[in-house]
Amino acid sequence: MSLSDPTSPVSIRRNDVLLALAFAVVQAMVYLLVSTTVPADVRQSYVAVAASLGCEGLALVLWRSRPLLCQALVWLAEVVTSLLLPAGYLGTGYGQLVVSFGMGMRFSSRRTAALLTALSLAYSAVDIWRRSPEPWQLHMVNALVMLAIYLVPMLGGAALASSRRYEHFRQELQLREHERQLESALIQERRRLAGELHDVAAHHLAGIVVQAAALERLIDRDPQTAREAAQQLRRQAKETLSGLRSVVGLLRSDEEAEEPSPGLRDLPELVASTRALGVDIELLDGGILSGGADEADVGDAPILSPLADTAVFRVAQQAISNALQHAPGSPITVELRRAEDSLKLSVLNGSARRPSTDPGGGGTGLTVMRERADAVGGALQAGPEEGGGWRVRLVLPLTREEDT
Repeated sequence: MSLSDPTSPVSIRRNDVLLALAFAVVQAMVYLLVSTTVPADVRQSYVAVAASLGCEGLALVLWRSRPLLCQALVWLAEVVTSLLLPAGYLGTGYGQLVVSFGMGMRFSSRRTAALLTALSLAYSAVDIWRRSPEPWQLHMVNALVMLAIYLVPMLGGAALASSRRYEHFRQELQLREHERQLESALIQERRRLAGELHDVAAHHLAGIVVQAAALERLIDRDPQTAREAAQQLRRQAKETLSGLRSVVGLLRSDEEAEEPSPGLRDLPELVASTRALGVDIELLDGGILSGGADEADVGDAPILSPLADTAVFRVAQQAISNALQHAPGSPITVELRRAEDSLKLSVLNGSARRPSTDPGGGGTGLTVMRERADAVGGALQAGPEEGGGWRVRLVLPLTREEDT
C-alpha cells in the first residue's frame, strides 16, 4: 500500500467536525489566556500563535478523510507557531497526535514512519535554528521528544488497523465456512430427497411394469385373470401416487412427515405385496421378525438405529425392484441373518427368464443403496453369482438396548 493509496475512501463524519472544533477552541483559548501573563512585547506573538493553533485544530476535520493534506496543514501550523514565538519561549499544539494516529491507521507503517520521521526532523531543524544559542544536549532532547510525538501515535493507529483487518479476515473465514457447511448440507439434503423419490417410485413402478406385461399376455386368453391383474395394476399406481405425494408434502413442509418411515417390521408386507404381483419371492428371517427361538441366542436383544432400520427396508425394496426390472420371472430370496453385533440382509435373484423391462440409464439404484449403507456405518456389496443371478448384501451394525 502506498502513501497516495489509502485503504478505502472515507467521508468526513460528524465526530470529525466536533473533534476539530474542540481542538481549535481549546488550543486558541489556552494561548490567549497565557498571553495575559507574558510581557507586553511578547503578547502579540502569543495572540498570533493562538490563531495559528486554532487553524491547526480546524485542519483536523480532515484527519480521517484526507490524512496527507491534514498532515501538511498541521505541520505548517506547527512551524509557523515555532517561528512566531521569540527565543526562549515554547509553544506547540497537539494536533500532530491525532494526525499521526490517523496516518498509522490508513497507510503502510514503513512508509508512514519514514515520512513522519522526516517531518519531525525538519521541524526540529527549524526549532534549532530559531533557538541556536541553547546547548546541543537540549536540542537533542527536544528532537527526540518531537520524534516520539510523531511516531508513537502512528504505531497505535497501525496496531488498531491491524486488529481490525484481522477481525475482518476472521469474519470472512467464518462466513466462508458457514457457506461451505450450508452448501454441504444442501447437497446432502438433495441426495436424501433423491433417494426418497427413487425408493418410493422405483419399487411400485417396477411392479406396474410387471403387471402390465402380464396383462398384455392374459387379456385375450384369460379375461378374468387379466381383470384381476388390471385391478392390481391400479392399486400399484395408487400406491405410487400416494408415495410421491408424501415426498412432495415433505418438500413443501418444514415439519417432519407424520407417517413413520418404513423399517424392518415392514419387510413381510413388502414381500407379500411383491408376491401378489405373481413373483416367486421368499422371505427367510430366521425368527428375527417373528420372534422365534433363534432370537434368544444372542443375549440382550440388539436393535437398529432409526436410520439403519429404514435403510434395511429401502435396500431390500430397491434390490427387489432391480430384480423385477433386470431379471423378470426369476425367483427372489430375501434373507435376514443376525450376528452378535451386526444384521445381514441378502437379496438374491436368479437368471432372467424373460426379456428385461429396464428402459436403460440405470445405476441410480445401486448408488442410492450404497449411500444409505454409508450413512449408517454399514457396508453394501452387489454383484453376480457364480451359478447365475445377482446378489445384494447389506451388513449393518447393531446397538444393544442398554447402550441406548
